[in-house]
Amino acid sequence: MSKKGQKLGAVASATMAQKALREIGEASEGVGPIVLCGRSSPAEQVRAALLEAKLSRSSAVESYAIRRLRPEDREQLRRAAVVVYGGEATHRLDDETRADLEVVGRAGRPLLVVLEGVELPMDAAVEAARVRGVEPGDVLAVKRGRFPERRVLREIAKKAGPAGPALAAGLPALRPAVVESVIETAARRNAVIAAAVWIPGADMPLLTAVEMRMVLQIGVCYGVQVGPDRAVELLTLLGAGFGLRAAARELLDMVPIAGWVVKGGVAYTGTQGLGRAAVEYFERGAPAGLATLREKAEQLRG
Repeated sequence: MSKKGQKLGAVASATMAQKALREIGEASEGVGPIVLCGRSSPAEQVRAALLEAKLSRSSAVESYAIRRLRPEDREQLRRAAVVVYGGEATHRLDDETRADLEVVGRAGRPLLVVLEGVELPMDAAVEAARVRGVEPGDVLAVKRGRFPERRVLREIAKKAGPAGPALAAGLPALRPAVVESVIETAARRNAVIAAAVWIPGADMPLLTAVEMRMVLQIGVCYGVQVGPDRAVELLTLLGAGFGLRAAARELLDMVPIAGWVVKGGVAYTGTQGLGRAAVEYFERGAPAGLATLREKAEQLRG
């Protein structure tokens, strides 16, 4: 590439970085806590899982209304980044729990309902998902004494969406689930972009923008304030992804009929590898080089 081309590429990358930094910063501002409500046993198990790690910020998790809910509780619940309701159920959903779910369902916030029973309360979970404002994906049935900590943390991470990185910065126990969600979302998005764009080179700015956002979000998860100097380091790391996309185009020439599958798969793998390298970068405080990225990508392929 000519010096002029390199300069234009650097300017474009810097512009993408500034845009991503601004948008991620806006998403991190004013993020509310994870609000726990409902019955004490399941709610306290969720709280313990979230605050298990050292250096956890207790203000990121708030126990509110550990009792039967009232309609006026909706206003307080609307402050939450995620509402986690803990309920106790037997075979069927009782009227009091149903009334609680009507309150949290109308709060209009991302919701996770953890229903605990002596036996797995599947019928109650189905009924819970029929309450207004509660979706089937919001309900998790749990058998008493077998609290699925990792699954609960994964579900909270998914529910948190753009607020996830800011929450993860103060909740190390939640961080792996949020990071995994960020990487998987970016990898899937890039797989779609790579498969859909057929003009040679036209996908690079789109793919790089997704990768930039992913890496910066991972930085937020680790509580890193990314400034111009760090952004330059991250841009260097992002450059490693272009080698994988070049390989995708070479394979595309060899298998033109199924080329979209190859491009999508390589973009997915490359983004996954880049995400793993970014995790290493922030965990160890040193940039992961191209060799590390390729090694991780090969592991993902294998």
